[in-house]
Amino acid sequence: MWVDGDNLTISICQTKESSIPLLKIFECQAMAIPHVHPMFLLILSLFCLPTLLAIPFQDCGWGDYPIKLTGVEVFEEQNKASLNITGSTNKVITGGFVLLGVNIGNKKIIDDIYELSELMTCPVSPGPIVLPLHKLFPFSTEEKMRVSISVNDPDHEEIMCLYFYYDTSSTGVVFA
Repeated sequence: MWVDGDNLTISICQTKESSIPLLKIFECQAMAIPHVHPMFLLILSLFCLPTLLAIPFQDCGWGDYPIKLTGVEVFEEQNKASLNITGSTNKVITGGFVLLGVNIGNKKIIDDIYELSELMTCPVSPGPIVLPLHKLFPFSTEEKMRVSISVNDPDHEEIMCLYFYYDTSSTGVVFA
């Protein structure tokens, strides 16, 4: 399987017996899928990525946010945990900021603010979105962490809020 320009090509091969000993003949059929949709490639790439930890998450429950969350993926990047938060938005997002908090028990170990435009290209049109956060905290941990993430628009209105508990004892890919 490979991508050539706007086409995805999938090859299926089988071996056939030859009249010459120890020689195998491969018969392949290739199928080109023109104009591959980028979302298809994104979904396909999820099966080729290194081990992901999918995290059950909770909406903060403060209201009907314009960003509807579908999943939180945690993956290792240079011994640090990185996140991809997936969802969709029903409005144009021109910018804003992301509040990140990480606690172990009652002790806050991370309390950071990021400009949304530093994490993703703004403005964001209505449709699917991925919010990437890279190399945040140690990937392997012996203690459970509570991670909270809030996104506010330029007028300080909260447009997304979630929290989840993180440890490395569970593996797999799960979406809400």
